[in-house]
Amino acid sequence: MTDLSLFELLAYLPAGFASVFAPDVFAWMLLGIFIGFFVGLLPGLGGPAALALIIPFTFQLDPFPAFGLLLGLISVAMTAGDITAILFGIPGVPESAATVIDGHALAKRGQAGRALGASLSASLIGAVFGALTLAVAVVIMRPLVLSIGYAEFFMLSLAGISFLASLSSVAVFKGLAVGAL
Repeated sequence: MTDLSLFELLAYLPAGFASVFAPDVFAWMLLGIFIGFFVGLLPGLGGPAALALIIPFTFQLDPFPAFGLLLGLISVAMTAGDITAILFGIPGVPESAATVIDGHALAKRGQAGRALGASLSASLIGAVFGALTLAVAVVIMRPLVLSIGYAEFFMLSLAGISFLASLSSVAVFKGLAVGAL
């Protein structure tokens, strides 16, 4: 695998956008958005559960449409859970539990539009910022990640289990057992 510079990676950006906005990929992404919206509205059934239910259907798809379906589903399911949290006081997904406190109070005072606007705009800003940060971090962290071998990965795992055991100061062996799982 060759080491690509930032400018060489940016040269692949138009091809990446072309593959995302291909008609079949875009149609599957819209289907994922539609499913994710209704999954996010249903209390108790969140994005990870919906992904677990949809993944078997993606085995018959090509990789790009399958990824578009899953990406559309998970991103919208997390955002749609805020709608029921604000309007009804019932979080659609666990991530919307904190939204119930302030959002539902605003909705009771007749400011549901303001609460929904704040929630959706915060979700948009967070998603765009996260995607841009990931795009930059991948370029920077790529050499480091590719240099990690089996020995380094084993040592990182062992360090994580040790930290977990040290956090459970009352029952260290129970912490080790949980970390080993």
